Amino acid sequence: MTIRSTATRFALTVLLLGSAFQAQAYIEQELSTGVANDAPSMAEAVGTLAPGGFLFISGARRYEAGVTDGGGGSSADFFRFEVGAAQLATLTIETPNATDKPVIGLFDSGLPNQLLASAFDDNSSASNFLSFSYQLAPGTYYAAVSGYRLGWNDFDGGGHSGWTYNLLLNSTPMLAAVPEPESVVLLLAGLGVLGMVSRRRRS
Repeated sequence: MTIRSTATRFALTVLLLGSAFQAQAYIEQELSTGVANDAPSMAEAVGTLAPGGFLFISGARRYEAGVTDGGGGSSADFFRFEVGAAQLATLTIETPNATDKPVIGLFDSGLPNQLLASAFDDNSSASNFLSFSYQLAPGTYYAAVSGYRLGWNDFDGGGHSGWTYNLLLNSTPMLAAVPEPESVVLLLAGLGVLGMVSRRRRS
């Protein structure tokens, strides 16, 4: 399967899912227009991640002919997104080849230099996919893409490059906590007492 057909299949899957869920798709601005998104302060805005929704971003870590500064080359890519309600977010990156070594990270806008969560591929496993999940509170966050190298977790760019990627942010709404059995017993006992008091008052 070619790189293009794999990327197309992934994009179509996201678009089909988008017909049932809230989905937004973007092409990285550095790839399309040359406008840099190499740091949190320059992060590209990609909208709001709604509960049950998706954000899909197509980007590159390679030289792109005809694009300002070559489309960013091996710089890190930052994307800013909003969260309006508590949710479990999953960040997944797909690269064309299992030999590619992506790094993905999540930052809080209030702590732009502190990683909340991350994942990296040092090529120890042959896979085109890399992902992690993290519980988000309402606020503004940055998703970042870089390449594996020594000290990869500073997200200053560099590292493995020469590939394109699809980045998917998807969300699961946080469900109300299931009560512990003891809590249910206490609740039922309390309702029973209220019922007895109600009966006595009637009599």
